[in-house]
Amino acid sequence: MILTGVVLTDYGVYRGRNEIDLSCTADRPVVLIGGLNGAGKTTLFEAVRLCLYGAGGAPAGAAALGGAGRRSGGGGGGGKGGRTAYEEMLSRRVHRNGRGEAGGGRTSVSVAFRFFHAGREEEYSVTRSWRAAPAGEGGVDERLEVGRRGPGGGGFAPLDDVERPHWQEFIEGIIPRGIMQLFFFDGEKVARMAGGEEGIDGGSGASGEAIRESFGALLGLEQVEQLRADLEVNLARNLTGGGAALRGEFERTKAEKAESGRSTEQLRERLAQKMTEIDAVHAQTEAVEAKISGLGGGFAARREEARAGLAAARAEHEAACQRLRDMCAGALPFSLVPARLARLREGILYDQEAQRRRAGREMLRAGLGRAASMLDAGRFRTGAGLDAGGAERAARLVEGVAGEVMGGGGEDAAEPPMGLSQSQAAGLLRTIDEANSPSTIEGLAEHAGAAASSAERIAGLESSLARAPRDDEIGPLVSEAGRLREKKGRLGEEAAHIEQQIASGVALRHHLDSKLRDIVSRIYKSEGSERGVELTRRVQGVLEEYADGLRARKVRVLERHLLDSAHALLHKRGLIGGVAVDPSTFAVSLTRPGGADLPRGDLSEGEKQMLATALLWALARTSGRALPFMIDTPLARLDRSHRDSIVERFLPAASHQVIVLSTDEEVNERRLARLAPHLGRTYIVECDGDGAARCREGYFDDHDGEGRAAAAV
Repeated sequence: MILTGVVLTDYGVYRGRNEIDLSCTADRPVVLIGGLNGAGKTTLFEAVRLCLYGAGGAPAGAAALGGAGRRSGGGGGGGKGGRTAYEEMLSRRVHRNGRGEAGGGRTSVSVAFRFFHAGREEEYSVTRSWRAAPAGEGGVDERLEVGRRGPGGGGFAPLDDVERPHWQEFIEGIIPRGIMQLFFFDGEKVARMAGGEEGIDGGSGASGEAIRESFGALLGLEQVEQLRADLEVNLARNLTGGGAALRGEFERTKAEKAESGRSTEQLRERLAQKMTEIDAVHAQTEAVEAKISGLGGGFAARREEARAGLAAARAEHEAACQRLRDMCAGALPFSLVPARLARLREGILYDQEAQRRRAGREMLRAGLGRAASMLDAGRFRTGAGLDAGGAERAARLVEGVAGEVMGGGGEDAAEPPMGLSQSQAAGLLRTIDEANSPSTIEGLAEHAGAAASSAERIAGLESSLARAPRDDEIGPLVSEAGRLREKKGRLGEEAAHIEQQIASGVALRHHLDSKLRDIVSRIYKSEGSERGVELTRRVQGVLEEYADGLRARKVRVLERHLLDSAHALLHKRGLIGGVAVDPSTFAVSLTRPGGADLPRGDLSEGEKQMLATALLWALARTSGRALPFMIDTPLARLDRSHRDSIVERFLPAASHQVIVLSTDEEVNERRLARLAPHLGRTYIVECDGDGAARCREGYFDDHDGEGRAAAAV
C-alpha cells in the first residue's frame, strides 16, 4: 500500500483546500514534512487517521472514541445539544478565521492510496466530510465516500461492488484498525512505551491494553478469540438438565461482563471529553503564549542576561578598537605604500654601505699620511738603506697614492644621502619588514572583524532591550498563561484518574473472561454434558492449540526482528545480546551478550526510546503487511547520536513509504543532507499572520520551494 495524497479542506488550522502529494519511489521512500511547533504537523497526522477510521482513529484517543454512538453526558439529549463526544471533536476541527467564525462549506479530509488486491494494483480514495450544526441544534452531518479509480485513469468513481454501509469495514479490511497504531505513531507514544506505560514491559494502563490488542490483531488472533467466545455462548445456551444452573451462572457472568464493558465505554467517553477540554486549554495557552512572544515576553524574562551580554559586547568592542588603534600607530599605515617602502629600503641599505666605505677610506688616508711623514724623516732612509734618490722616489710614490685617496672617491667623498645612525637604520628596516608582513594584514582583518561582530551584537541587544515590554504590559498575560497551565495540569490529573478506572475495568473484564472459561470447563465436566458439549470442547481445544502455536511462532519471529532492529538503532553494539517476548503479555525482557539479565533500569532514556522504536519496527516487519509508516516528531526526545541513528538507519529502511513530520531542530540541515538520497518529497507547513496553516513544497529556509531542500533531493 502507498499513500498517494492527502487533501485537507478547512480542517483545523488549515484554511481552504490544501493538497499534499505523498507519492514516492522505491529508492526514495521518505516524504519529509517540516513545521515549527504549533504550525499544524500533528493536525495533519491526526487528519489521516480520522479520515480512514472515523471515531476509531479520532484524536484524543482512538479507543476512547470507539463507541461514539453513545451520547456524551449520557442519554440522547445529554451533553451539548445531544452531541456525542466524537461529534464535539468534529465540530472543533472545523476551521475558523481570526474572529472565530466558521465558513459555510463542508470540512473534509481525503486520503488517496494505491493497494495491490487480487494480483492487480487498485487506487482508492477515502473522503470524510462534515458540517457542524450550531451548539444546541443537533449533531453533525458526517459523510463517508469511498471511490476507486477506473482502469483507464481519470477520477474516482464510487465503490460499487461494496454496499455503502460496509465501506468502513472495507477500509479496515485493507488497513486493520487494530494494527493502525503500529504504523501511525508519534514520538510521544514511543516515549510512553519507553517509559513502560505501553506494552514494552507489560504495562497495565489503558494505552498499554490498546497496544496489546494491536499485537493480537497483528498475530491474527482476533478471529480465533471471537470464535472461541461464540462457541462458549452457544454451549451455555444449549445446556439442559443439570447444566441449567451452570447456564444461569454463565449468563449472569456474561451480563456482568457486558455491564463492565458499558461502564468502561462510559469512562472512555468521559476521557474523550476530558481530552477535548485539555485540547481547548492547550489552544488557549498557546494563544496567550503567542501574545507574550509577540510582545517580547521571552526576551523580558532574559532582560538581565541581555544587559550583561551587552556590557560584555561593549568591552569586547572597545578592546578590538584599541588593538586597531595600536596597529594604526605602528607599522600598519606604511603597508599602504609598498612601492615606496621598497625604494626606502634600498636607500637605507645603500646609505649604510656608503658609510662603511667612507669610514674605510678615512682609515686608509690616515695611515698613508703617517707613512709620508715617516718617509720625510732621515731615520727611515737610513734604516731602509736607501740613497737620497731612492728615498725621494719612495716619498713621491706614497704622496701620489695619498693624493689619489685624499682627492678621489667621487660621490662617496660627499656627505651620505640620509645620514642615519646604525640604530636608526635598524629601526626603520624593522618597521618596513613589519609593514610588509602578511600577519599585519591578517591581524587587521581579525581585529576589524571582531570589532564589526561586537558592534552588530551591541546593536541587536540594544534594539531588543528597547523592544522589551514593560512589566505592566506582560504581567497579566504571564499570569493568565500560568493559570491556564495550572488548569491543564489539573485536567491531566483527572484524565489520568479516569485512565486508571479504565484500566481497572479492563482488568475486571479479563477476570470475568477467566471466570467464563472456568464455567465452560465445569460444563465440560458436568455429567449432563451431551455430544454437542464434547464437540465444542474438542473444537475449543483445537482453537487453543492453534492460537498457542501461532502465537509461539510469531513471537519467535518478533524476537528475531526485534534483536536485529535494536542492533541497527543502538550505537552501543555490545549492549544487548538477546531478547525475549512474553507470549501472553508481550512484555520484553533483555539479556546481555554473556546471557546475564539486562534490567531496563540500566538503559539510558534515549536507549529506552530506541528500544521502543525498534519494537514498533519489529512488529511492522513481523506483520508481513506492506503498509506505510507515518511518524510525527520521531526525534523530539532523543540525543544527537540517537537522532542520527533514526535518520540514517530507521527512516530509509522502515518501510516502502515513510512519512515523517519533523521540526527544524529534529531534521536539521546536517541530517537533511544525510537523508537527501532517500527523500522523495519535502514540504513545509507555515502559518500566516492570522494563524492559518498552508503546506507548500520545500523545507526550512527555502522560500521559493526550490532552495536547499529541493537541491538536496
